[in-house]
Amino acid sequence: MFSQCKECQSSSGFDLCLGCTGDNCRTISDKAKKFCNEEHHVYLAYFANDKLKVGTAASYRRYERLLEQGALYSIFLAKVPSGKLARKIESEISKLGITTRVNSSYKISNFVITRNQDEINNILMNEYENILRKMDEKYKKFFIRPEYNNFTRISDAVKNSLIEENRQLNLFGEMEQPESKEYSKVVKPESVRGNIRAVVGSLMLIEKDKEYSVINMKNLEGYVVNFDRKLEELDKDECFDKGGR
Repeated sequence: MFSQCKECQSSSGFDLCLGCTGDNCRTISDKAKKFCNEEHHVYLAYFANDKLKVGTAASYRRYERLLEQGALYSIFLAKVPSGKLARKIESEISKLGITTRVNSSYKISNFVITRNQDEINNILMNEYENILRKMDEKYKKFFIRPEYNNFTRISDAVKNSLIEENRQLNLFGEMEQPESKEYSKVVKPESVRGNIRAVVGSLMLIEKDKEYSVINMKNLEGYVVNFDRKLEELDKDECFDKGGR
């Protein structure tokens, strides 16, 4: 599914930027070239179960980019004058074993981050120092003091909905670890009904009748969406259905 038709996507020029490693510019789009020549940041993001991702973002919208990715915990580790250089640093970091992509399947199956903020910050900082030790000197000069970005309000909303505190003691006299509630995974929604509890990137956490669903909203990209509040019919739930493209 495309949010643009293939012809428009191709003519924009940005499709040729996908998968770029900064070696050779393939696009002929002036708009894409102008965007690439702007200042960029390189970030390291933390996802559930200690998965790390390296990525790039234009500096003027770097925080929006993190939200689009669903990266609730991250650090900016380098600032460079162009997207091309950012891609080169991203490529070098990926050679150290850090992925450049976390797909929707992983995100929807690992929706709850159970580690606390201090633990996550330590993981990110330790990896930052590891990267810095191994990075080529010509790239190292662009590294900055790590800037932490923690969207804890969103993370807390997920935890408050899907983490169930266990009040029982284990054999060692310690409290049992919190347990995650079950939730259904909706990859290709046709309609969505319920209370919106949290939005993480393209994923939306919905609660209806005390049952939870995580919905991949990418399936609704490119469609006209009707958003209605039907307080009496849906018991104060929020409802929206997919209309025509």
